[in-house]
Amino acid sequence: MSSDTLKSHCLDDSVIQRISGDQKMFDRCLKMRFTLLGILPTLLGILILHQAKSQSPKFTQSSWNLLPNVVVVNVDGSLVQHPLTCLGSFNREEEGWRRDNDWVWRRDGEEDEEILWMMGGEEKKKGNSFLVNLEERTGGGIFTCHSLDKTLLKNTTVLVKHLDEQKRILEGSTRTGYMKCSTWNYQGEFHCSWKVTTKRVGTIMSVRVARGLSDAENISCSVDASGQQWTCSSSSGQSDIMCSVNSSGLGLSCVDRQYCPYAEETDRITLTIYMRTNYLLEEYSQRFYLSEIVKPDKVSIKKMNSSTIEWSYPVSWNRPISYFPLSFQVKEIKGRERKNGCTCDSPCTKVHTTESRQWSVKAKVVVCVRSQDALCDSPWSDWTEYRHNKGNKRRRNRSRSLCLNTRSLPY
Repeated sequence: MSSDTLKSHCLDDSVIQRISGDQKMFDRCLKMRFTLLGILPTLLGILILHQAKSQSPKFTQSSWNLLPNVVVVNVDGSLVQHPLTCLGSFNREEEGWRRDNDWVWRRDGEEDEEILWMMGGEEKKKGNSFLVNLEERTGGGIFTCHSLDKTLLKNTTVLVKHLDEQKRILEGSTRTGYMKCSTWNYQGEFHCSWKVTTKRVGTIMSVRVARGLSDAENISCSVDASGQQWTCSSSSGQSDIMCSVNSSGLGLSCVDRQYCPYAEETDRITLTIYMRTNYLLEEYSQRFYLSEIVKPDKVSIKKMNSSTIEWSYPVSWNRPISYFPLSFQVKEIKGRERKNGCTCDSPCTKVHTTESRQWSVKAKVVVCVRSQDALCDSPWSDWTEYRHNKGNKRRRNRSRSLCLNTRSLPY
């Protein structure tokens, strides 16, 4: 019997039982079993070492500066290393660089350089260079280099940006979006807001905004001393938008300083915010025309007579109204549903669309009116509620009130 055949047979318990009568064959099988069990840990160790080498850190290929002294490293889930230098720049192709068994790049003689790297008050290493280990969404931080007397030479904040589409800071989804943007007229102003997920604290690190894709790629943004007002201008001069972050940090207000309400919008606005929690950075973008997000303010309703009401355009809406017309929706709520006001969405409540600004009412009802840009499929305004009572009952109530007031007058 060949050794390979014997090996396969000796691993089969049924074969062991059959050859138990042949003492010589039985001893050979037992010896082979013990030999295989003895080398198993070695084989397992080789497998683990091979796996570890396959997961060794990659040298970062994708990083960029978000702000002065703020570096963003793009990661894909694998372990990567990003180089920092205190003085000059890092070049691993220079003579003297080596990678030790702990996968850290070092240069001959750098331990003798009078530069000390620290993170969170803890000394990390000596030398001009320092490599940051980043994996998944961890590894970022504030890294500082000092002279040996602890004088600060440079500080760098390293943020991690994962390349997958899964977001963790803001509520929403790719389908529904993460930001809600709106404007109440065509004056070039717009507002965007968002919600931070539970147990997260989100901070805006940067804002980029431009009208048109070509300008979005060639945009220059600056921030004021407060860090809350951003101005982004394109090299072509066609885009000039300023945004201010709200005091709550949950929204911003912007104005397109090149916008003309009487000209057709040919390019969408692209708004991008970079949100940070701890040392994780996420990017959120939204594109829109102002005509897609315009939502008029609520209309004002007044009574003309006992059977007619009238509403007027919002004060904030553009004039002339012949150039910026609005359409209106009206619904009447009767009976017990009146207590719910305009929030009532009963299927029995019919909604009427009209261009007129007058409405006839014949009974005790709640009248709700809202408006929309007549030329665009943009959002409707919020409902304005008007409670209409029968004329005669209203007069009786008024007379009773006057009577009571008269009785209370001193003589």
